[in-house]
Amino acid sequence: MTVTVIRHKRRKRAAFYVTTEGVELRIPARLPQRVVDAILRDHADWIEARLAAIPQVSPLPDNRLFYRGDTLPLIRSSSTRSFTYDGGKFLCPVHWDETTLRDAYERWLREEALRHVTERAARYERLLGVRATNIRIGHQKTRWGSCSSTGTISINVRLMLAPPEVLDYVIAHEWAHLVHFDHSKSFWSTVESVYPNVAWAKDWLRQNGHTLRIKKTN
Repeated sequence: MTVTVIRHKRRKRAAFYVTTEGVELRIPARLPQRVVDAILRDHADWIEARLAAIPQVSPLPDNRLFYRGDTLPLIRSSSTRSFTYDGGKFLCPVHWDETTLRDAYERWLREEALRHVTERAARYERLLGVRATNIRIGHQKTRWGSCSSTGTISINVRLMLAPPEVLDYVIAHEWAHLVHFDHSKSFWSTVESVYPNVAWAKDWLRQNGHTLRIKKTN
């Protein structure tokens, strides 16, 4: 893991962000390279400490994939033409390389995520008396979900790898933002009124969120 420098046209100041992939330095697009080098040099000890603290992911056994809190077999078959799931295992064509497999796996997870989120969100909309204007499935590095001021809610596809209760927490969290667009005491009270296991879910993500990666590791 290393430091990735990302330039943004609208960014006004440099800032570090720690992700499961390493450390990012996000900077204004026109910031001179000499200034960037100085920032990295001045924060070298801090960067080293943060990189060392990022949990390492234990590799999965060959031919297994994450799904809903479990690891399931992946079978490469000469009779299969696409990526499929039969309820207990995944199947893909025998000739697929890892890039093709990963892309198909993520597409399938996105479709599943939209279906699961839409179904579970209906419960929270009834309980909270709110309705999202749009549901999106993203693949964010640092956020599990987000709610815009216009009512669009985005849920991270990687949550499909976590136990169902964890995804449920993030759904409850984001839909509660349609009631309180902040993280006030009233907001947390609202979340806990519809999802009582907030502390457990937050702790699970804190301890295991770094393992939720959409790729197969040999």
